[in-house]
Amino acid sequence: MASKIDYSSLTLNAREAQNVNEAVFSKTFTRPELATIHGLQTDVDMDRFIPIYGQFGLVGKVDPSSCSVNTSGETIPVAQKKWEPKLISDRLVHCQKDISSLVKLWQLSRKAAGTWEEINNEQVAFINDRLSDAVYQSILRISSFGDTAADTVTNGGVLKNGTDKAFWTMLDGMWKQIFTDQALGATAKAVRYTITENSEATEAAQLALASGRAYLAMESMLADIDSRVFEGNSKPAFQMSNTMFTNYKNYLREKSLNFTLDKTTSNLSGLNFDGYPIIVRHDWDRFIKTYENDGTVRNLPHRIVLADINNIPIGTSDAESMSEFTSVYDPITKKHYMDFAYKIDMKVLEADQIAVAY
Repeated sequence: MASKIDYSSLTLNAREAQNVNEAVFSKTFTRPELATIHGLQTDVDMDRFIPIYGQFGLVGKVDPSSCSVNTSGETIPVAQKKWEPKLISDRLVHCQKDISSLVKLWQLSRKAAGTWEEINNEQVAFINDRLSDAVYQSILRISSFGDTAADTVTNGGVLKNGTDKAFWTMLDGMWKQIFTDQALGATAKAVRYTITENSEATEAAQLALASGRAYLAMESMLADIDSRVFEGNSKPAFQMSNTMFTNYKNYLREKSLNFTLDKTTSNLSGLNFDGYPIIVRHDWDRFIKTYENDGTVRNLPHRIVLADINNIPIGTSDAESMSEFTSVYDPITKKHYMDFAYKIDMKVLEADQIAVAY
């Protein structure tokens, strides 16, 4: 079937719903605004280097007197990272003729489909609306969970068996870069709070978080992170899985701090910790539960990152391509074509100025 709406599970008959008002449309996934979770750098070209200038080490000793002077051997270290944006694209093809004539939902009441009234064909407009959200979700997936070495559980990876790893292997996202840093052991740059429940042997045990786990994690992260993250025009924020956010809310209730919850302005949180905003990453929970799950446990379901969003930027050639796509009807093939393409890369610039919990 070339249609992009799968009606195969419907029992179609002459009394099929004939009005958009009679249908139920699943809500789009809760998602954070990109500008609140990552700095965005545009006009990023292939192989552009990012120089990272360090600071002098120790200087200043007691003066040797006489005619001698102290001569420091210190230098400013300069490291580099390289933007390597990957082109992400896809095409969806929709053929109206492949839809059963018994499907009458889109044939009446143009006004009822007000959400898509700007496009003549409400059904295609509905597909476009869903595609727009899917493209945004792809950006969240790639920037957080991209892993050039990703593989399925059977092959030693963490992806659920049957998952197409090509949706992950285009680049190393934020978490892969964090794990690579932490694999350095004693020389790892990012400070870490270990969430012990992540290592439990069953999913039920993993999800049974100790009371106040999120509070303790954030308290430890604030205490241990490099103080430079709070200086200048930095925008440090906690980003966390919904499991950790729920644990934090429950802790506030247990401590009779319900008044703090009044600050919640949306399901993306609105709360803060010690004055630093909390951003709930529902997308992390969703991707981990759905794709990083071997049937017995989830792969590190509880996670937090504390960082200046400009230290974990997304690079792209142009921001517009990340939110736009082309939708055209070809009268020759009698099909609707929906194309999107954007370039993306993601960098953890200075690992020594972030704190993580997982």
